Amino acid sequence: MKLVEKVMQLTNELEAQTIAIRREIHMNPELASQTIAIRREIHMNPELAFQEFETRKLVCRELDRIGISYELSPCEPGVIGVIDSGKPGKFLLLRADMDALPVQEQTGLEYASKVPNVMHACGHDVHTANLLAVGEILNRTKEDWSGKVKLVFQPAEEVGGNSGGRQMIKAGLMDEVPDACFALHVDTNAPGVMEAVAGNITAYTDSYTIRVNGVAAHSSMPQDGVDAINIAASIVTTLNGIVSKNISPMATSTLNIGVIRGGYAENIVADKVEMQCMFRNKTPDARSAMLERIEGISTGIATAMGGSCDLEFNEGYPSVLNDPVFTKFVCNTIEENAEKIYAGITDGVPEGHLVTDAEPLLVGEDFGMYSQIAPACLIWVSTGGRMSKHSPNFVVDEKYIKLCTRTMAMVAMNFLK
Repeated sequence: MKLVEKVMQLTNELEAQTIAIRREIHMNPELASQTIAIRREIHMNPELAFQEFETRKLVCRELDRIGISYELSPCEPGVIGVIDSGKPGKFLLLRADMDALPVQEQTGLEYASKVPNVMHACGHDVHTANLLAVGEILNRTKEDWSGKVKLVFQPAEEVGGNSGGRQMIKAGLMDEVPDACFALHVDTNAPGVMEAVAGNITAYTDSYTIRVNGVAAHSSMPQDGVDAINIAASIVTTLNGIVSKNISPMATSTLNIGVIRGGYAENIVADKVEMQCMFRNKTPDARSAMLERIEGISTGIATAMGGSCDLEFNEGYPSVLNDPVFTKFVCNTIEENAEKIYAGITDGVPEGHLVTDAEPLLVGEDFGMYSQIAPACLIWVSTGGRMSKHSPNFVVDEKYIKLCTRTMAMVAMNFLK
């Protein structure tokens, strides 16, 4: 076969594959309706962190229906699906979180939570249903791409340091390191707008429990005691100056002492005070400075005032680090396919549909665990609705679920082709 004919044949084959892939990504009405139905089923039956066993049953049911092999994570109740094209290529990890929040739903929706004081108020029901839809698209088209995909249905994103992401990784989830990890999170900003920013996009979220030890005495003889409340007051005042005096003005940090307990009666010099302090930092350098200063100030003041201080460090989420190269790839994929991604969802491509230069948020997100090990990208997808995340009135406009599915599927396809 002549070279020109061979090139034309390969071009035609690639074009046919691309058309088939785009058809799947556009989602037929049956798949779109099915995704919404699954999301509503999850929404009506929310489960708190590490209790998502019924949600796991639903995920396994759907993976069985689609024909995707899976295993149960040693970190229960996580599920790990694998789609292998059978051809050598890249390894991509896609992640969705499954847990709900201890919130009493007040939306009045017909598919509102049936569980008292538990609600999907952060969109994890959308994330789970969306990943199932993306998995179905990838499984249908695996003849048209190479490599393999791992679908991670993770429990317990909302619990802080001992989260499902950390526990699944400890249990071996990423012993085989992916070439890239991708995830999305719904948001309630301008409907249809996506945010994909390189660098640190969330905060390191850590905390300390600070226990001040003094000596109890009667208030008529204060010289016989060491006032733990007085020591704690000095510690609080000084800690609140760390951000302004010890952290670079160019850094993004906060410190909050949200709990303080101590004392027995107005006529007793208190011998014990316990405080809980949370601090958030965008960069590892600011985090290290904060750790050093909190410990040094607390122990130093307590000792100088005749008492002592014990600190218990509670490691939280690391910052989500969006890898610059992979994030640029994600942005290019969205831009190059914007008309196809938004088709039938909005009236054309919304102005400013992709934000690439937003300031980092000081929220916690345990996808940061993944980004410490492999190149990663987390994007925010605004699904409209009303009220912010974690609100009892949090609502998702369901037509934008298709936007989530198309975007994740398109990124995966382009990465694996």
